[in-house]
This record gives sequence, structure tokens and C-alpha cells, in this order.
Amino acid sequence: MKMYVLQVRSGREISVCRELEKQGFDAVLPICNEFIRRGGKWNISEKIIFTQYVFVRSEITEENYYRVKKIAGVVRFLGYENGIIPPLNHTEQRYIEWLWNDGKSVEPSKIYVTPSGDKMIMSGILRKYSGDQIEYNLRQRKANIFIEIAGCTHKITLPVIRI
Repeated sequence: MKMYVLQVRSGREISVCRELEKQGFDAVLPICNEFIRRGGKWNISEKIIFTQYVFVRSEITEENYYRVKKIAGVVRFLGYENGIIPPLNHTEQRYIEWLWNDGKSVEPSKIYVTPSGDKMIMSGILRKYSGDQIEYNLRQRKANIFIEIAGCTHKITLPVIRI
């Protein structure tokens, strides 16, 4: 099934996603666990990977288009032009489904650093990453990857743990 991108108001991603699901749409909102340092301790909190975007797996008919547009918080379908809404291509859709992680929050990937400084991904979602560039910041417990979605390159920050 094709996947489309909805731009939504900031902070309304979860409510839009719930409303879409109530109306029978298959809504996708990738979430990950993020490390935040407070009071000298590392805490984990959930964060939305693509803020202001919700992904919808559906056939978009004229009726569905207007049903989605009526939902409070929906701004527009990304790429809508001359009555045509372009779906994500196969590669982009695979990335979104990979980050969606079957609706579960993305857990930190475990990274082993060899004595020579090479980094090896031991477990976690980064082990399945097919891209060629990962920027690590092990001190901040983050890794950045770059993926293209809807014609724009996005920097995605994912959690990591050094073992």
C-alpha cells in the first residue's frame, strides 16, 4: 500500500495520528527513546523522530483526501500540486517503516569501540541501517544518520549506548 506524508501543526502529531486511526486510516508516527542528562543523571524520554509530520498508508481518493484535511491540526499533504499527491517511493517508505519499528519506540543501539577507535554496532536498529554515513557522538549518546524523504535529506538522531 502507498504511503503519503502529512504536514501537521507542531505538537499535534499524536492527536492527528489517533484521529486518523479512529477514522480507519493506517497512521505511522516513528518515535525513539532519547537520552537526556538532568541533575547529573541520564534519563530516557520518548521523542518524535519527524516532528510536524505524520505518515499515512492508504489509497487517497477524493473522499479520503477531504476526510483527512478536516482533521484538526492537519496542514497539508506534502507535495500536493495540481490535484496530485505524490506517494513516497519504495526506498523512502522502507526507511519510514524501519524507523516506525512496528509501532514500538526505537531503543538505543549498542556500540562497541575497538582499541583502535573503530566503531562496531552490536545490536539495535542501527544494525539494520543500509546507509553509508553515521556520525557518532558517544559522549552525548547519539548517532546521526541521513536519509532522503520526499526529496529532502533529513538528519535523524538515534540513541546509542557505548559498551
